[in-house]
Amino acid sequence: MKWLLGICAAAALGWFAYWFVGASALERSLTAWFEDRRAEGWQVEWTELEVRGFPNRFDTVLTEPALADPGTGIAWEAPFFQLLALSYQPNKVIAVFPNTQTISTPLGRSQLDSSKMQASLHLGASARLPLQSAIFVADAPELSSGIGRTRAQTLRLAMRATEGAPQTYDIGVEALSFALPVAIKRRLDPGELLPAALETLRLDAVVRFDRDWDLDAIETRRPQPREITLNEARAAWGPLGLRAVGALEIDDRGRASGELTIKASNWRDILQVAERSGLVPSAFLPLMERGLEALAGLSGPETSLDIPLTLRDGQMRLGFLSLGQAPRFVLR
Repeated sequence: MKWLLGICAAAALGWFAYWFVGASALERSLTAWFEDRRAEGWQVEWTELEVRGFPNRFDTVLTEPALADPGTGIAWEAPFFQLLALSYQPNKVIAVFPNTQTISTPLGRSQLDSSKMQASLHLGASARLPLQSAIFVADAPELSSGIGRTRAQTLRLAMRATEGAPQTYDIGVEALSFALPVAIKRRLDPGELLPAALETLRLDAVVRFDRDWDLDAIETRRPQPREITLNEARAAWGPLGLRAVGALEIDDRGRASGELTIKASNWRDILQVAERSGLVPSAFLPLMERGLEALAGLSGPETSLDIPLTLRDGQMRLGFLSLGQAPRFVLR
């Protein structure tokens, strides 16, 4: 019996030592990481950094954090931030965000509110902590900025490393009951014929980047997309519906080449919304409407469109219609 008690006592002391050594190392490494960012010119502030959770957890609590990256002009501050992990699985982390956060970009300062916001991260075991998978969920997120309030019932984002494909990730995004700022909604829909919110925004894609998502993505630069396989992008707003599938290749300047198949229901109404938003110049609207009408007659019912969107050399074409300059795919 004495030898059994001795083994139990030794195991308890060993676990006690493991937790305190691990907690101390975690606190030192986080403090060192913040100091390294400060040395690079970042603004880094906090009032307290503490690791809790003995004996089975490493729960890191950061009080009043404030970070600002001068390279991108992006800053973030919050009353607290938590990273929660089991002590025997430190590479599987849950990030807990407060109900109110402040985000600043070169475009202005915004407040992000939510009833609950969490992310679960599965990180690789190497020193650079490569991302294996991540799931982000925000309930009732609301972004208040100079243009008004953007809201959703739920926002979900999932990302995981694609098996057998280096630097490639499966990415899914979904927003339910997505409401634009009131001023933008009135501009797009002055007759208030559409619902107050888009019922669904959904993205399902496989993206190959020029490097892995790991600590370097925060410390140096964001990985840039090089290939995008769009399994589906879908938006539903009352009677209006858009769906896109296809594949794009992205060069080192962020210019895309490839083709997406666009499926649109009630396309005339969508075109009017695009014109009111400034996406389509008013002078160009009659020509574009006649061209799309001809294309709709070839692809099926006149209220629906099923046509290719071609991107090449920085330009876009919808069927035989030129849409001008294409957006660039660059992560700042």
